[in-house]
Amino acid sequence: MRGLQQIILLVLLILSNPFTFSQKKVYADYHGIRKTRVHDGEFGEWKYYSQLTNNATGIKQITYNPDIVLPNGQHEIAAANYPLVGMHSQFDPDYIEYQILSAKSAGIDGFFVEWGYMDHGSNALLQKIQEVARKYNFEVGVNICDGWLMNKSWYPGTRAEKLQYFLSCMQYLIDNVFSGPTAPLVNGKPLFYLFHDGFTESEYSTVRNHTYNYPENYPVTAGNKFPQVIMRTTLSPSLVSGVYTPKSPVTQAGSWINNNRVVPTPWMPERIRSAGTIYPGFNKYATADDCVKFLKAFNDDVWTMGFTPSAGFVAPGMNNYGCAGWSSTGTLYIIPRENGNTYRQMWEYNVQNKHNLDVVYIASWSDYTEGHEIEPTVENGFRELNTTLQYTSQFKGEANYDESGINLSYELFLLRKKLLFFQQCGVNPQGKELILDEIAQKISNKKYVEANTLVQQVKQDFISIESSIRKDKYTIDSTQITITGLKNENNEYILSGSRTGITIHNENLKNELASKNYEGYMTYEYWDDTWGRNTNIVSGTDRQPYDVFKFVAQIKDKGLKQWTNAKIRLYKQNVKYSGQPLDSDISFYGDGSQSSKIRNISFEFTVFTPDDPNSESALFSDKYKITSYLKGNNLCVDVKQPLYQDAILQIFTASGKKVFTGNFSDGKTEVDISGWQRGVYIISVTGESFRQTSKFIH
Repeated sequence: MRGLQQIILLVLLILSNPFTFSQKKVYADYHGIRKTRVHDGEFGEWKYYSQLTNNATGIKQITYNPDIVLPNGQHEIAAANYPLVGMHSQFDPDYIEYQILSAKSAGIDGFFVEWGYMDHGSNALLQKIQEVARKYNFEVGVNICDGWLMNKSWYPGTRAEKLQYFLSCMQYLIDNVFSGPTAPLVNGKPLFYLFHDGFTESEYSTVRNHTYNYPENYPVTAGNKFPQVIMRTTLSPSLVSGVYTPKSPVTQAGSWINNNRVVPTPWMPERIRSAGTIYPGFNKYATADDCVKFLKAFNDDVWTMGFTPSAGFVAPGMNNYGCAGWSSTGTLYIIPRENGNTYRQMWEYNVQNKHNLDVVYIASWSDYTEGHEIEPTVENGFRELNTTLQYTSQFKGEANYDESGINLSYELFLLRKKLLFFQQCGVNPQGKELILDEIAQKISNKKYVEANTLVQQVKQDFISIESSIRKDKYTIDSTQITITGLKNENNEYILSGSRTGITIHNENLKNELASKNYEGYMTYEYWDDTWGRNTNIVSGTDRQPYDVFKFVAQIKDKGLKQWTNAKIRLYKQNVKYSGQPLDSDISFYGDGSQSSKIRNISFEFTVFTPDDPNSESALFSDKYKITSYLKGNNLCVDVKQPLYQDAILQIFTASGKKVFTGNFSDGKTEVDISGWQRGVYIISVTGESFRQTSKFIH
């Protein structure tokens, strides 16, 4: 009996103090910043170009022009693999939601955004991710890339001035990242990853020992409040007779451990094997066995030695063709994914040693340029997420896991973009946005069966809606355009600093483009001459900043000395026709060398028209405003403006089920809702020439 009482007491202690025992976490590194023309007017890390100097592979340059649409429909992005959802902006809330919910479905607790300092673009990205993460109980931390501030010229000042500036940056992180609902907490205390490529030991000691102000909502109330730090530690391995031997991480980290209270932590295992003919096109590689030996060095010297928090590490592989080492003297690296086996082997080693670990750190969620992303791709599908879910469950000691949620975030993302397309076409399906919001919450709460039921319902509804939108195709060839500019004897247009303007002569089409949604492309050939030279394509635009959104495309030569095909997307949100000099629609210009040439220009447009000219969006009238309020058990619905015709009042659940219908002729009515379930409801008032909706929460 006494033994039973002791067990009960122990259980009560655990329940009353959730941090009595370690709470294992899994975090994924989040690399950015990636943007798009349509969302941001530029590309960020989707675009990259560099010449390579004396690279042993013989490769002279890598150049990615994401404005170019390839024959397979993909954009030419700086990546070894292509995102399953396509190229999107990391500032797009729908894309962030997709990433967060996908990560949650795979057992990931949070993203650590690669972050430089307050005035760096990574801070704006951090804030955008936090906004979405708050909705879904998802943690957001930082991987402090100290080299961006201390070693680059991106922020002005001496090292001493930059160090003083970073003290305010750390205060910002304490106030806004390590406090609040999205704070990354390991055993109740905030955590950050230090990339460890900028601060000297003395400089970081200044950061570590500075006196900070901790807000009331900071999760640590007593003792040492400074966040826990896991620090990237390279191991400089040797290769003797083919045997890969890393150095000790404790030796490598040295006095940083005691003086700055950091825990040595892995990053990408170092690639030191000569690729040669084994992996042509690469300089160096590592095997999956090398990766496990790399982890074993941390297990032997860090994980088993009582360091806390102790962080494991996994990566799916590596292929850095998207950046080639970020310089002209960079090294082309590969860690083969081996059909997912490399990732599985690293996970298995972490799980085998989970009793020594508090955290597993994944590199990465989204580093496409270095090719170690686990976000779903065309090439690898959901494989890495399925693997992540399997092993995160084992790492956390969960008895079961449910793979049925892995692809639901992808389905939701497609539905959100389809709804946006409908709205851009002038069709606003009633209540569907609320249903998509409900699906998102169900995915976040692991109610996958319910989420999938709603997904399938909305997909069927959207098929019906899309079938009612007419698609008219237009092809504009050379007979329907005028081109101004310098032309040579071969009918090739020579580009210089002055504009070469293109005007479409189809007024009916241009009226359609101005009034309706469309998908447009311009195709042409350009003479790819000297590496690094730009062909600039611009249009008028109503978007701001004008000098950013005026660019339709910027194509950088690869030095091929040949004619090259180009297909460029024309975004309705960006392009304003007849907005260039002499009322031209699109203008080209190059540099002063006159080596840039274009020819064979044409356009393709698909214009979308709802079958009903009085489309749903046109029926919404600002004249009638619905207000609703509760009076006892009755819902009172009131249209303040008098109705001059009979109308129908309908009320739907958030999932689209109709729960009430009735006439609505006097502008006000009451509905008994005493038996209704709690939740969100949609109110619809429809007349012969108007429709208005509202919502209320019961």
